[in-house]
Amino acid sequence: MTQDELNLELDARGVRNIDLAELLGLGADKVSKSRRTDEKRRRWSSEEFVKIRAFLDSDGNIADAPDQPFSGIEGEYVAVEVLPTFAGAGGGGNGEGDRETALMARALLENVLNGRAGDFVIINIRGDSMEPDFQHGDQLLVDKRDRSPSQPGPFAIWDGEWAEYVVKNIERLPGGRLRMFSSNMKYTPAEVVSEETRIIGRPVFFGRRL
Repeated sequence: MTQDELNLELDARGVRNIDLAELLGLGADKVSKSRRTDEKRRRWSSEEFVKIRAFLDSDGNIADAPDQPFSGIEGEYVAVEVLPTFAGAGGGGNGEGDRETALMARALLENVLNGRAGDFVIINIRGDSMEPDFQHGDQLLVDKRDRSPSQPGPFAIWDGEWAEYVVKNIERLPGGRLRMFSSNMKYTPAEVVSEETRIIGRPVFFGRRL
């Protein structure tokens, strides 16, 4: 379950921010920021995520919500690092901010993608340059083990020239250069020196709010 899905369930059940603040021991401002839908929102920590899920499973009764992480959910989900900024599909972010995690299904990471939590990072997309492949607001699960553009395609990268994270299509060229281009044809492709660009990994799964 993604943060968007969790927040949608909170909205559907009419859970108030004041109830969550009491449950989690947080200020109302932090709860409000976590329930935002734009790129400035605060991410729920994995511990907060588990406690909210248990709170919902107890039919929204704070007294019945366990103080410790719910063991069933803890076994089904694992914490994955979230890049502490958006990754622009156009112009990106610089990665500044507190390190956070989000819960991902253990079965997806281990059984489908044959990896562990540390093999992946989650990034948030801003902009339209990768449409129709990825849209503004999408959350991408990036496999850090796959960093070779020998098979061209979309990658999360650190653009050293502009000192920011972006998501672009990458194609390897002769002479140690890379062709970096958007899926949206209104954006101009570019050629960069591979030493100036650090490939973080290849997106393998994404979540989208409907």
